[in-house]
Amino acid sequence: MKKIIAMLLAVMMVLAIAACGNQEAKKVTITSPDDFKGLKVSVQTATTAHDDLQARNEAGLNANIMPYEKVTQCFDDLSLGRVDAVYVDSVVAGYYLAGEESKYQVVWESSEGEPMGFCLSKDNDELGNILESCIDMLYYNGTMAEIAKKHFGYDVTEGVRTVTEEPVIDTSALKTIQEGKLLIGAEVGYPPMEYTDETGLEYIGFDIDIGKELGKLLGLEVEVVNTAWDGIFEGLGKNQYDVVISAVSILPDRQEKYFMTEPYIANKLVIVTLKDAK
Repeated sequence: MKKIIAMLLAVMMVLAIAACGNQEAKKVTITSPDDFKGLKVSVQTATTAHDDLQARNEAGLNANIMPYEKVTQCFDDLSLGRVDAVYVDSVVAGYYLAGEESKYQVVWESSEGEPMGFCLSKDNDELGNILESCIDMLYYNGTMAEIAKKHFGYDVTEGVRTVTEEPVIDTSALKTIQEGKLLIGAEVGYPPMEYTDETGLEYIGFDIDIGKELGKLLGLEVEVVNTAWDGIFEGLGKNQYDVVISAVSILPDRQEKYFMTEPYIANKLVIVTLKDAK
């Protein structure tokens, strides 16, 4: 019996070593989305990265798309080796690549930027125009650049808007705001745009700070309504908040359905892998 057990253990060890060898052999070099064929690629569901990857699969790419509700889950599974790459916005990737100790790397970046704007209901254009003026003011007085440097380490907003004259903010049209409060819809789980601090009690991030500055300019109390991304536009239609400020990409279909401001920040799609991936 002892000999049989010993033989079984030996066989198991050989199989384990072989499995490790096969695992090493499966490692591939990813230099563009074209290399996703047969690989597990994580994306946050209902994002432009998700849409782009689905379109590539329809064209014959054949990647294994791994959709997650939260972008944090994408990076968690990359860290654990459950996926080969994360397909994500560059503004989010910057958060995970910050610091020399980061275990992640960007191996590809899209050639064209993807602008992001505030999103409101079509019938709320008066508030939309006021918020346009507020964005201009934040560019004009340098606040936008300061917030960007705080959360990204450099001014990612440079070149997005050029405002040479002090904007006029006409608050007389704020009739859509009730009880002196601006309700902002956001998916709080998308660092560094909007997420929670270490205690899990306070909302922080680039968009959160933008919202606070809007409150100062308009003399309004600001409340962030945490909403899952796949239902965030539905909530806007139900008047659960006045505006969505949550890294919303400006896309033609969204411009048809909603009032989209001009860009307040630009973004690109990137591929993130582990640094030791071969």
